[in-house]
Amino acid sequence: MRRHPHVLLAAAACACVLSTLTFGRSTSAGASTPAEGCLNQWLFNGVWRVKVTRVDPMMDGTQQVGWQVTEVWRNGSSQEVAPGDSLQQPQSLELDDDSKISSGDTSAGSGSYTTMTTHEFVQSSQFSYVQLFRAPAGFDFTKKPKVVDISFDAATLPLHKAQPQFTTAHPNFRFRLDCTASGAVANAAGGSSALPGKEGCMNQWMSNGIWKRATAVAKDTNGDPNAPQVGWAVTEEWMNETGQTLSPYNMGVLDQQLILASGDAWSGSQSAGSQMSGQKLAFNTFAPGASLTYAQLFRPSVINTADAPSQLIVAFDAKSVNQRPNVPHFTSNPPNYRINLTCNK
Repeated sequence: MRRHPHVLLAAAACACVLSTLTFGRSTSAGASTPAEGCLNQWLFNGVWRVKVTRVDPMMDGTQQVGWQVTEVWRNGSSQEVAPGDSLQQPQSLELDDDSKISSGDTSAGSGSYTTMTTHEFVQSSQFSYVQLFRAPAGFDFTKKPKVVDISFDAATLPLHKAQPQFTTAHPNFRFRLDCTASGAVANAAGGSSALPGKEGCMNQWMSNGIWKRATAVAKDTNGDPNAPQVGWAVTEEWMNETGQTLSPYNMGVLDQQLILASGDAWSGSQSAGSQMSGQKLAFNTFAPGASLTYAQLFRPSVINTADAPSQLIVAFDAKSVNQRPNVPHFTSNPPNYRINLTCNK
């Protein structure tokens, strides 16, 4: 569970752009010169490591209605963050006649844009998604995409001091679609190291001096075994191994992340249903030695059921807990857990 809500401007931005952005010729978003790259090339601005992997026609049956751009994002900072925290702006698809389509021009585009801006990333976690650019009625599809622009409100971000800050004067990204990167050029750019943690398997008790836990995983069908899968349910058993009565919310438990085989990550705060499941743990009062078994839900806005869970990450705010007097302190550094969901003990 995330302890401090991020600054989320995505909803307001989407409502605004639907009424103010129109299809036509305009200058690139953002005041600064963007960093430029090609397809399959990572670009990094100190917070976000991003690449565009492909552009395909967006179809409505047999009729083309726009384009869809597949992107991969990674959190390159050392704290949990969503693109909305970095004041991401609506994306722009530039065509070969220099005209543009904004992700905010239609509800389809703004919906996919909101999926990204609200996605929670822990340190180094990854998320792949498809940004939709639906063209206006009667559009001439002989005009082909040539550039994807991804921009941020870099001038305003310093006012939000709790959020990770860009480390470059050129935080916006401009991806050319007429070239494809490979080798060292494709893999260049920085980013943070993976969130460190104690490694274990499912059904293995692990300890950090305050919380012990074990894990199992199953498909989440919202309580109906015949219903479509909406996510994954990770059954967890937690135990208070201290001599004091505690609640996880007040003792350092942060958001959980489910890592999939593709490398993409889902947050335990991604939806209302997953947040409610997390509250069963966060606000539970544990007497000394008491335990709780509950199912942590992970429900993304879009699910690929073939992309199976491979790892669960549970993070703790060790710094704040260990600085407090008269409470138990973590005995392992770091106290985080990385549970391999492909092994069982």
